[in-house]
Amino acid sequence: MQAPSNADRNIHAIPGVGAAAHVLQGRELEILRVHVQQPALILVDRGTKTVRASQGLSVRACPAQALVLGGGQTVDFTNAVSEGDHYEARWLVFDPVLLDDPFYRGEAVGKAVPARAVTKVADGLTDAFGRATQALKHGLPAAVARQRLLEVMHWLLEAGVALSAPPVAADISCKVRALVGANPQQDWSADRVASQLAVSQATLRRRLAAEGNSLTELLVDIRMATALTLLQATTQPVSHIALSVGYESPSRFAVRFRQRFGFAPTAVRGHERTL
Repeated sequence: MQAPSNADRNIHAIPGVGAAAHVLQGRELEILRVHVQQPALILVDRGTKTVRASQGLSVRACPAQALVLGGGQTVDFTNAVSEGDHYEARWLVFDPVLLDDPFYRGEAVGKAVPARAVTKVADGLTDAFGRATQALKHGLPAAVARQRLLEVMHWLLEAGVALSAPPVAADISCKVRALVGANPQQDWSADRVASQLAVSQATLRRRLAAEGNSLTELLVDIRMATALTLLQATTQPVSHIALSVGYESPSRFAVRFRQRFGFAPTAVRGHERTL
């Protein structure tokens, strides 16, 4: 299997519908404590993906298999590869509003899971996945793209799996993640975040502390997670990715990234190129 062309190396999204990405990773890496905000379906093409979710649940997918992840959880990933090979997978991320489709909601009762491997991927699911990806890639009307992602969701139901979304009454940390994640390059001061969430700075800090977080830690985590996705799913230079997540200095960004994940940004692509 050949790697996708540069034209394919981007993240394609339609607001209120979902996003698609073709992920490449140049070497085996363990990626800890990644927050999955929205439900996702991952089709593995090369290598092996293992996800450790809540309560010790661990699921694994090999090539031609899939993983389903529920939204609103923090997980650990291991993307494993054979000597001299790379990890490759295709992602679909679903806007939680899709889960409110009345017919889907009725059919999904009792089938939602935080993480599940689909070891036998039906041809219908693979085909639907491709149609949904093309809808997002080519920016089809949102109503059309929505139906194509719903088709994928119904094929998953045929496999006995339903997507799960974050709780409606999301905690303040989730609200900060959604706010900052939509525009990570902005200067997110405590005053600005509090104003956007319609709370005082004192209330923001107190509620974050009650959830075991601080705004500074969350900002770094959100920006580094966004950078990781861009490194895997695009061909943007590291210097451009640094700017897109709010760092004017690529070297400062690289230090933060290594502190967060334990490896350099260039390691994601399997080489040590210059910034």
